[in-house]
Amino acid sequence: MVTTTNPSAGKARRKSGAAPAPSLDSADVLLVTAQQLFAEKGIDAVSMREIARESGQRNNSALHYHFGSKEALIQAILQRGMVKIDGLRNDYLDRVFVEQRYTDLRALVEAIVWPLATGLATTQVNSYNRFLAAAQMHPEVDLAGSTREDGERGFRRIQDMLEPLLPAVPPLLLRQRFLAAVAFVIFSLADFERLKTRRGKNNRGFDLQRAVENLIDMLCGAISAPVSPQVAQRVAEHDPPKPFSARAKATP
Repeated sequence: MVTTTNPSAGKARRKSGAAPAPSLDSADVLLVTAQQLFAEKGIDAVSMREIARESGQRNNSALHYHFGSKEALIQAILQRGMVKIDGLRNDYLDRVFVEQRYTDLRALVEAIVWPLATGLATTQVNSYNRFLAAAQMHPEVDLAGSTREDGERGFRRIQDMLEPLLPAVPPLLLRQRFLAAVAFVIFSLADFERLKTRRGKNNRGFDLQRAVENLIDMLCGAISAPVSPQVAQRVAEHDPPKPFSARAKATP
């Protein structure tokens, strides 16, 4: 997230010290301000009026003009961030192919984690992962359904490459593990953002590289964990094999 003030946004400055950059137009100023407020306070605790005030607007008419509703504003923040991160993720996957690491589970997990963690490697104040965590927790926000096709291509590529790497994990379970891994990454990186911000105020360092690499280690273990007999039985009950007679009839 950028940290200087847009001249057109007036002299109001966020108490947290993070304000939109000079190059942003009024819609971007509102998006950046809303993202940080949602990240810091939670979605339900922030009103459209507060977003307008903290972004330097005299009233909330600009918010309604650009976005129409709070729900549309949230969707715009999600899409804006996801498209950027998906670009980073696809670039990462392209490098994985060039380096011939596409059969390496760790490389694919890195492609899940590092694009979301990239912003934390800067000296700027970051809030996107905390915003994602707040959105993930909100009962009326569907993260999976909120992302358009141009914001999830990287995720689809990873899922397609994971399946042949883990043939012992049924596809249904692998998808559940993948979605759980993404949620775990969001909440973990949100906590890293919080720690980095808090320690930065106290001039204390935070070893991001170590934290992210350890997160990747944990995810590799979770995604590739052996399927227990209990879970295998539940999978079989959910999708039982067809009777022999049925298979015979289906054979050309």
